[in-house]
Amino acid sequence: MKQSAIRLCSAVLLMALALTASAATIGAISSQDKPEEEKEDTYVWVKMLFATEPRAEEIRLFSADGMPLQQLKTEAGGTAVSELMTPGKYYAFTERGCTEFTLHENASVSADGGCGWSDGEILHLTSAEVGTVTVERAAKESLLTQNGGWLDYTLKNVDFERREVVRCTAAGGILTCTFEGIPHGTYFLEENGVSRCRVTVSAEQENVTVTLP
Repeated sequence: MKQSAIRLCSAVLLMALALTASAATIGAISSQDKPEEEKEDTYVWVKMLFATEPRAEEIRLFSADGMPLQQLKTEAGGTAVSELMTPGKYYAFTERGCTEFTLHENASVSADGGCGWSDGEILHLTSAEVGTVTVERAAKESLLTQNGGWLDYTLKNVDFERREVVRCTAAGGILTCTFEGIPHGTYFLEENGVSRCRVTVSAEQENVTVTLP
């Protein structure tokens, strides 16, 4: 009797395993045959960091089609962190203006227009229109032995100063140094403490490139 019961249990177990394997196989085939448009989309959800300059107490976020999404209160330093967001185009409003921006699939952010700029990670919301200044420099052999290859650039006028540092590690090619979020105006560009040229950022020329010999 015991042997019959054991044989019966074994038979049931084998049948269950066979049914499970068959179901898994059918499921795999069904998944492979599922049309591409019916498969679930996957998104990267990230939180964004905002900085207001000067400080705004509130930041309102809208979708590309103008639907309100989030209302953020800034910290004492003017920064705020959003709730989770998916890649796409958005608008950020403060009492000082509007900035259009894009959150990319790799979680980087770019400013597309308005009063704001981005360093790739933080969206800076400003009270004035801004542009960029890019310095291009031939990577000469002599740069490798000067200051350990470091090049210290300063862009400034009486109201504003920004510093960026790059390093020449090999001769040949072009070194680039980019100043983001530069308010419209005229500036002096210094290289390692030496004045090299004057640069103007304006509505007519927001993205300026300076080429140094």
